[in-house]
Amino acid sequence: MKSKSSKKRIIKPSRIIFLIVLISANTFAWFIYASKIDNSIDVHVKGWNVTFEANDSQVTNELNIIVDDLYPGMDDYEYEISAYNNSEVTANLSYVIIEARILGTTYVTVEGRESRGQQILSEDLTSAALESQLASDYPFTITLSTSGTLINMNNGHQDFNLEVEWPYENNQDELDTTWGINASTFKANNPTLPSISLIVKLTITQNPNSS
Repeated sequence: MKSKSSKKRIIKPSRIIFLIVLISANTFAWFIYASKIDNSIDVHVKGWNVTFEANDSQVTNELNIIVDDLYPGMDDYEYEISAYNNSEVTANLSYVIIEARILGTTYVTVEGRESRGQQILSEDLTSAALESQLASDYPFTITLSTSGTLINMNNGHQDFNLEVEWPYENNQDELDTTWGINASTFKANNPTLPSISLIVKLTITQNPNSS
């Protein structure tokens, strides 16, 4: 019995051209569709605009605060600056002490050296530790505070305050006398230098919980 020989199918050139045209048309249609979807997406980048103001004038976020004279019974010294958030997102306000000079003694904090790219020394205090020392280790007190840390969007604001107080009647007569002499001697020897100077850096960052 003779076996039938198998016939090979030959695809006509016209069919190949048709398939190529069909694939190209579908690809082009998908490209147009994808482009329309992409172009229809409205991406809104939320604005970020923060400022610092003192005495109705804008200032930088690195503050150089100076108390020229220091003595028992002095008038309280107060420095205030407002941080405004004119953005479309809430923000957080924080501060660090970069450097403090008290009657000729200089303290540079860990954060201060980090911000200046300097090597941290073993005797360096953190900003928080120095702030605690300034508030408790002298007969006068140097206190730093904010009215709050969260700043609302659309012109919300919080205040940063620094106060120096040396009340005359504070039941620390011996300390008042010792440090009063130190303050007077320093000023006599350095008439052009402030008794206290602090460099404080304020920072405003976007609140991570903002939508």
